[in-house]
Amino acid sequence: MADHAKASATVVKILRTLTTTVQGLAELRNQLGLGHGRTAPSPALTRHARLALNSTVTVTEFVLDTWQDRIDRGKLPPRSQ
Repeated sequence: MADHAKASATVVKILRTLTTTVQGLAELRNQLGLGHGRTAPSPALTRHARLALNSTVTVTEFVLDTWQDRIDRGKLPPRSQ
């Protein structure tokens, strides 16, 4: 997107929002998750769980696509099996 300054700026905005999303997911996990030895059921609603899941999928797919793109362009070595 180097040739399209406005689109590049918009992508940077979205990436910043994804960073904030990751921070929010970590906070949500700490506040509502079953980690840290909690045994009581989570008060999260199904829609909150779906939001967290879909947000995680979006971030993960973007990271993996970026990683693969860098491998394809020779910016990173291929992953060893």
